[in-house]
Amino acid sequence: MKSFKLDKMYLTLTALFLFYYFMAFFLPLTHDDWDWYGQYGMQMWQEKYANLNGRYLGNILETIAVRLDWFRWISYALISMTMIYIIVRFTHNTKQPLYYLIAFILMVTIPSEIYKQTYGWFAGFYNYVPATLCVLFILWFIVTVLFERSGLTLVINIVFYMICFIGQFFMENTTLFNSMILVLAIALNLLLYRQVNPKFIVGLLLSVSGTVIMFLNPNYRKIFFEGSSYQNVSSETGLLDKILHTVTTTIPDWVFFNQIVILSMIIAVVLVMLYRSTALYKLSKIKIGLTVSGLLILPMYYFFIYKQFALQNFHSMTIANLFNTLICIIFLSAMIYAIYRVIGQKEVRYTLYLLLASTLLICAPLVIVTPLGPRNFYTVYVIYSIILLILFVQLNVIHTLWYNMVVGIAIMFGIVYLSSFYYVYYQNETRIASLKQEVKANPDKDFYTMEKLPFEHYLHHATPTSDKYQTLFNQYEGLPADKKVKYVPFGSEE
Repeated sequence: MKSFKLDKMYLTLTALFLFYYFMAFFLPLTHDDWDWYGQYGMQMWQEKYANLNGRYLGNILETIAVRLDWFRWISYALISMTMIYIIVRFTHNTKQPLYYLIAFILMVTIPSEIYKQTYGWFAGFYNYVPATLCVLFILWFIVTVLFERSGLTLVINIVFYMICFIGQFFMENTTLFNSMILVLAIALNLLLYRQVNPKFIVGLLLSVSGTVIMFLNPNYRKIFFEGSSYQNVSSETGLLDKILHTVTTTIPDWVFFNQIVILSMIIAVVLVMLYRSTALYKLSKIKIGLTVSGLLILPMYYFFIYKQFALQNFHSMTIANLFNTLICIIFLSAMIYAIYRVIGQKEVRYTLYLLLASTLLICAPLVIVTPLGPRNFYTVYVIYSIILLILFVQLNVIHTLWYNMVVGIAIMFGIVYLSSFYYVYYQNETRIASLKQEVKANPDKDFYTMEKLPFEHYLHHATPTSDKYQTLFNQYEGLPADKKVKYVPFGSEE
């Protein structure tokens, strides 16, 4: 039976690898990918990214991926599969295929605005997804050593040290987070056990070394002290105003309101656990009412007020921003208290607290950096997925019906996504072939007409957004650089 379960685990991981391999195969290069494919990518490579940023590993992966198809397909699949594996490691159920499938479902149902800037865009993928993978491994290592007091193999310790260093060369906010969370781990180890863990010290030294190397990149001097056309560290009205604006608008929007689906699932599981908990009956009715109300206030407010009045479009109203923030604080407080009441195992409870803290801590560096986009909160979504999976394990409701239902849902999503992206791939190949034929047949036309791709809300700027990107698109597809294209909606009769 054990061997059979292990085989099912490996079969599940193989299926996930193949799914993401074909997703990468069907996904066209878009936007910055065309730029990286051209002269710009080679120039950045030759300059060792000195005039770009310190995201050295993300830049290197993107530079290689846009030029070597096989590398792009395999690396995309391997990184995506490993992401699901490390998510499941937090549950201590790595031999159970069911949890891989649940994690897979959560990863493909990620909000489309986040999906398009990570899994739907190779330049975004190679910066944000590996960065998150490194964050999760460091968090898992800290949880295992700090709360569970488990011994780890020499290989895992070495991997931890390597990730503490190489994980610093993807995204600035995750780079700073890795160092901050290791400082927090050292402090917690001192607080809980009155001793210093040498593994955390070594990890922190390596992490700080990587951070220094990243920010020694010459371009950060320009970003911090002169400003750049793409990034800066303050707003026109000042740094404090920028921090206040981000804390009361961007973070409530993207850490809470735009994650409402997965947060609603977490709330549902916690409410079920509260209902089943014997500790509930020891509480006064006032405490029970406040806890349940605090948990439900976020989805109720989102659906009946925030969304109805489109408050995301009224960030100029300070009172609305402050009220949104207050709702999020009430919800978070209720969640912390509910976890305290329903989770009996200290190590699990502490793990959930650390993960909740991490969703905010990883956003801390973002308060002084612009521009921000949905992709900056991909890591937050993944951490919420881990929290949901850990809580689901605590429910202990796994039986044949649940298993069959999850398998069916996972297969359904797999088929839907593969079919949809195959359709994108087919339409892209067809429209480019038609365009090349038209250019060859009518080389003197002022402009040519081409349909946009289907499901472009899952792709990052699949249609060129300016003359610059149209030229890059033409160069990548082997078309004359000066040809102009008019894009019409998919399915248009034009």
